[in-house]
Amino acid sequence: MCTVAAVVTAIITAGCSNGSDTPSATSSVSPPTSAAATTTPTPPATSAPSPPEPSFTTTTDLVYLTVDGVELHIDVYTPASPGPWPVVVAFHGRSDQGKDAPSNTTVAAAAAAAGMMVYAPTWYSGDPFPIAIDDIDKLTNAGNCAVAYAQQHAADHGGDAARTVTYGFSAGTGPALASALAPSDVAIAGCNARTTPEPVAGVVLGDGEYFWQSEAFDDAFRDDLDAMQASVATFTEPAAWPDDLEATFFLWAAEDGTAPRSTGDPWDASGWLAQRDPAGSLRDDLERLDQLGDGVISYIDSAQLLRLRLAEAGHDVTLAITPGGHTIDDKVAQLVEWLAAAAN
Repeated sequence: MCTVAAVVTAIITAGCSNGSDTPSATSSVSPPTSAAATTTPTPPATSAPSPPEPSFTTTTDLVYLTVDGVELHIDVYTPASPGPWPVVVAFHGRSDQGKDAPSNTTVAAAAAAAGMMVYAPTWYSGDPFPIAIDDIDKLTNAGNCAVAYAQQHAADHGGDAARTVTYGFSAGTGPALASALAPSDVAIAGCNARTTPEPVAGVVLGDGEYFWQSEAFDDAFRDDLDAMQASVATFTEPAAWPDDLEATFFLWAAEDGTAPRSTGDPWDASGWLAQRDPAGSLRDDLERLDQLGDGVISYIDSAQLLRLRLAEAGHDVTLAITPGGHTIDDKVAQLVEWLAAAAN
């Protein structure tokens, strides 16, 4: 989401050198008899071990999209192992470091080391919160552009665009999910890709807002209720999803740090939940899942709702409630496993 420093990642192990013993000799000179000499053999010379080959290389700060005169950059993590590799487009959470946020680079590096080509974009400029519907449109366009850019260039470097997976953490779940459920079918202004995105093979999402439940979106609902309700429907109504949607979904939500928000009376027509759900179908499903009884909506509730709707629409979806808080630090190995499974 802004101008960021380049990231260059390599795995280098320093070598060490071995010395050798110095030969020595002794001789007998008294009494005058035959002299004898002994020599200590010289150990064979050894060379320092060669450092291992890097498991991936990075190309940084490619411009993939220009928004309101601001260039947004993308990094490419390319495995050193032979391809063709699956392609992952990794969307960071809310961070002023953008694509260089540690929560993003850690997953990108681990996935690349495991044999996946990873594109990591900065997908917004500045701080979009509080947010308006125009901002959501821009963020959706950034996600679609990043996927189209990755798919267009993947084959040039050994990637398999037909096995594209999107990954999103926290705020990054928005563009990652939109690439599957709301792919652009028209050219995106400012995008440095010649085509629109092709359907993705998989989606891996963690701790996301799938019906814009936090207070950060309240102003947008007040300002443009119809447009925001349409945005909610994009993520939650199977009738709005593409006919050719065949992606595999892996969702996770953390047990702690789930950003709960009080519902008040969930059936109050003037309440924030009713703004997201004018027909009441989301609340019906949340009630069916027993997610309204505790009086709060959390990342877990949001994930449960999305899982239910994907499953009942016939899509392959897995939901894990993970220990710990709102972080990927203790989940990297599991995320890489899910990314590989979603791609294949």
